[in-house]
Amino acid sequence: MKLSPSLSSVFSVLLARRVRQGVCVCVLAVGLTAGSAVSPLLVAGPPSADARDAAPDGDAPQAQPRGVPDLQLPDLPRQDRDRTTGEPQGDTKPEGRTGIPATALDAYKKAERTLRSARPSCHLSWQLVAGIGRVESVHAAGYGLRADGSTAKPIRGPRLDGRQFALIRDTDGGRWDGDAEFDRAIGPMQFIPSTWATRGADGNGDGVSDPNNIYDAALATGHYLCSGGRDLNRPADLDKAILSYNNSREYVNAVRDWMRTYQGGKVSATPDDAPAVPHHPDPADDRAPAATPQPRSVRAGSAAVPRVKQGKRPADSTTGRPGTPVKPSTPSHPAERPAKPAGVPDRKEGPGHRPVTDHRTVARLELVGGRSLGDWTAGEAVGRRAQVRALDVHGHGVADVRVAFRITGSTGTSFSSRTTTVTVATDRQGIAIAPALLAGDLPGPLGVVATVPGKHGPVSGTFEATVRPAPAPTVDRLELLTAEPVRADVNGRFLELPQVRATARNEPSSGVRVTATVLSNTDEEERAQQVTAGPYFKNDHGDPVRTLVLPGTDSAGRIALPELFADAHPGTYTLRLTTPEGVSLDVRLIVGESAPDRPAS
Repeated sequence: MKLSPSLSSVFSVLLARRVRQGVCVCVLAVGLTAGSAVSPLLVAGPPSADARDAAPDGDAPQAQPRGVPDLQLPDLPRQDRDRTTGEPQGDTKPEGRTGIPATALDAYKKAERTLRSARPSCHLSWQLVAGIGRVESVHAAGYGLRADGSTAKPIRGPRLDGRQFALIRDTDGGRWDGDAEFDRAIGPMQFIPSTWATRGADGNGDGVSDPNNIYDAALATGHYLCSGGRDLNRPADLDKAILSYNNSREYVNAVRDWMRTYQGGKVSATPDDAPAVPHHPDPADDRAPAATPQPRSVRAGSAAVPRVKQGKRPADSTTGRPGTPVKPSTPSHPAERPAKPAGVPDRKEGPGHRPVTDHRTVARLELVGGRSLGDWTAGEAVGRRAQVRALDVHGHGVADVRVAFRITGSTGTSFSSRTTTVTVATDRQGIAIAPALLAGDLPGPLGVVATVPGKHGPVSGTFEATVRPAPAPTVDRLELLTAEPVRADVNGRFLELPQVRATARNEPSSGVRVTATVLSNTDEEERAQQVTAGPYFKNDHGDPVRTLVLPGTDSAGRIALPELFADAHPGTYTLRLTTPEGVSLDVRLIVGESAPDRPAS
């Protein structure tokens, strides 16, 4: 058949391009073969994916090695994987039933409904979110999943200190992961705190974005996978989305297999509190079960997934086919068994063996909000309360631990209970909050010491604060509220003491320290002299004094006068009350003959 000149030209261009592509493929295959002979690490990664697809967000914290996912694959018929996409070829529908805890299943489906409205072009399926939840934490099974989406125990990955996993220094002040030095992946979907800071979501509508809540975490996972305008119906976008969550081909294969399992099988909602062995993303967690080989081999992947063998789960676990126990495989070449990562403790294995550890032992106390409680004003209530978090050796909060708080110093500061010691039990997050504090009347430094029992002795931390003097109150008037003169018998006492109020701009002045002085009587104020005989007060030792600094005025500005006595010297005297600003008030006192008849005192 004879082609037209224009069609012949197009055909020639296409033919030349196909030839060039074939040459490139051949050259690439030769290069890879030669490279593998030098070092297998040079070709580690996705088995046949383009490098741009294998690590689209390789620098993102979420894609870095951050813990040990559960790479146990679903019970699917063995399939050969497509060399380009990594997907199984042929019929992949699972047999039997697959169970997911009811609350987790509801959270995944709710995330799909929300994204269907918020990002309709993304085409997010709940089965994809469930696949990630299965690989990251086995749907939080064994962690005490509650109906509100929270868990009784935190789900945390290892410290990202750069030793076995990525190096990611603290970004949240320990708020979510309990570690103020390095970050840790957190929650059922294992978010890095810095990722949560930008991608966090409120999936259950309680007004709080909490990575430890499976409703919030599932919705945030959906938004994360859909970012960048991805259409998850496209295999390439789906591949990039999962790799941006964890940059490992093994991880992608496991998530996709579980996604297809949930898409093709009958998924049942199992009880949240069904018995289950929890998956531990932190390989150093002593609670992890004894290690067993993978039930099914996976392809070699990138270093983002350290080769830590997963624990065998009970036959009634919801992660496999009901009634079909997971049977460990026996490696044909023991020498090729993946090496144990550094930092993973050796564990004895055997029938009935259970690792022994005390998860109620506190290793350190974290002073929430920092050591300093600030400066306080004498006599006032303190706004901030001392708050500590009790942590075990893994940085997990320790619940139901009694924390003793004790106030040190000589400022007169106390708790709201008017005591200087109090004991508070930690909550389920390991947090204990002391009662409110009342600053004392005396200025100076003080401490609030928190102490708990530890394995090798008490574990403590100390808050610091300073009490500053209260500003001196101002007074412009002393007002006499009762009639004068005030009378007493010789060697008696004044039964009706004068009532006086201190004010400033006609408003009561509290806390004013007034000085009371007994003077001789005279019509000329400046000539009045302090007397050595006549009316008197008593000091703390019971000795007579004629000058006394009185306690501060009360909230109504009233002055509290102590008992006033008369000696054997009759006559008329003056009681002068003087404020620090020099405002004064004179009250006339009469002793003896001028007084009316009264019972002897």
